[in-house]
Amino acid sequence: MRNVAGTCACILIVSLGGVDSSLAQTADQDALVFSVGLQHLYDGNFFRSPAEIEEEVTRASAAIRFRKQFSSQRLLLSASGSQYRYAEQEALDASALEGQLMWHSQLTTNISTQLDWQRQETPVDKLEFIGKDLVAREDANARISFGESKRLGFTLGYHQLNTRHSNVERRELNFQDQDFFSEVRYKSALGSWLGLRYREGNRQYEMLSQRSFDFDYRQWEIETVWKMTSKTKLTGLVGYFDRAAKSDVLTDNDGDGMLTNLKMEWAISEKLTTEISYRFSQPAIGETSDSPAEVSDTSVLLQWQFSPKVQLGFGASYAELDYAERMAMTARTERNLT
Repeated sequence: MRNVAGTCACILIVSLGGVDSSLAQTADQDALVFSVGLQHLYDGNFFRSPAEIEEEVTRASAAIRFRKQFSSQRLLLSASGSQYRYAEQEALDASALEGQLMWHSQLTTNISTQLDWQRQETPVDKLEFIGKDLVAREDANARISFGESKRLGFTLGYHQLNTRHSNVERRELNFQDQDFFSEVRYKSALGSWLGLRYREGNRQYEMLSQRSFDFDYRQWEIETVWKMTSKTKLTGLVGYFDRAAKSDVLTDNDGDGMLTNLKMEWAISEKLTTEISYRFSQPAIGETSDSPAEVSDTSVLLQWQFSPKVQLGFGASYAELDYAERMAMTARTERNLT
């Protein structure tokens, strides 16, 4: 067993922006938003090791976002760039690009389409890889829904996820995941809903060695947004998957498992809100460099609206990563408290 603790403090966020006058009227109207930001992070155990080496990271960013609604169409475009600068580990300095596209269309009262694409790029945590590496995730969804104005609706869709690592030593972990899905959804009169979803797809890795992690999968999901009270909302996803590896060379991506993602939001008062979340997953071998068999993560976030222009927040999380005995690896549990 190994305990891993990361201490993060002294985070300063400064944002400057210019928006058009319509943004102040309502969030649903057209808007063009420019923003710049500065974040400074102090990390008391940057390399996640008993030596507890300190580091300070400064992130400077700039972004532009455009939102437009015309007739029954809604469009959102955004792009941002970030620069990461390290006080001690200058070789880790890096730049990242991110973006988002959303296009939602209401074809008729009961038929709608959605197209969503998002790109995120961030440095990997040193618990996973000690060198310089940024992982870019491109997540795309396309769907058509029937029965929008009715209690019972039906959806057909396609999902694709691409991951790319900037470090050549990690490019064997690049993969493309794609699946088709169908969903039946029930909506209540109070705005809550429950959906049953089935996915069938495959994952293919960009391999630079003799290993092969490719697999086909089927996945069943139950997802809900439940407005428990006027101040409390529960969002949840519970899934069951069945994986079938395409190769038995140095891998065993066969078998079934579970995944869970739960979040409860509670408005304690007009100014104080809290968010409690729990996540559990059983990642496929090759999804990360260290490939834990099970990951569980619990977090709590408190936010206080001190004034109309000032918000204070406090968050904490506890994670456990369980590793099975595979090849040269021994079974162990790693714990991370933030």
